[in-house]
Amino acid sequence: MKIAVFGATGVTGGRVVSRALEDGHEVVALVRDPRRIPISPPSLTVLGGNPCSVTDIAPCIQGTDAVVHCLGIGGKGDGRHTTLISDSVKAVLAAMTTVGVPRLICMSNVGAGDSGSWFANRIVIPIFLSWLLPIIEDKDRMEAALKASTVEWVSVRLPNIVDGPDRPLRISADGRGIGLSITADSAARFLLAQATDGEFLGQTPSISN
Repeated sequence: MKIAVFGATGVTGGRVVSRALEDGHEVVALVRDPRRIPISPPSLTVLGGNPCSVTDIAPCIQGTDAVVHCLGIGGKGDGRHTTLISDSVKAVLAAMTTVGVPRLICMSNVGAGDSGSWFANRIVIPIFLSWLLPIIEDKDRMEAALKASTVEWVSVRLPNIVDGPDRPLRISADGRGIGLSITADSAARFLLAQATDGEFLGQTPSISN
């Protein structure tokens, strides 16, 4: 299988690339600075480009079977309004329609679409994690673009991503009943699995350890 990965220099995106290569897939990664990916196996192609440019995206996804979108703003961001993720996903969707790629897997956040608990959404995030609000708002815009598209898609809502090995998952349709964190390896396993699994197509599952 040939998979395009966006956000490959991030913690989770890097794990998606590594796991995909270990599983025998061919991977194409679009990054702003190819020098940030130090590995160069024959089954990995690294292209430089803008993840919000259809012109740069199209050659990256041409001939692939699925796209895994793990792009993030990096860390906690600056707490300001952002459209990076939704702009990138909209550009990816446009390119997918042009070149005929069928499936898109996106990394989202618990809190998007009012997922998660009332206490977290109304108390914890606004008061203690206010930097997360612009990111969640952008993930809402991203998910709206997915729902309006004609491609197969899954938007995986994640809590705090931490270091650590792959661990058993808890999965929830609405973000309730899951834990506060997930390891990057666990998230990568689930994201990559959606490239071939049809169980969650057109859905927004929340996962944690």
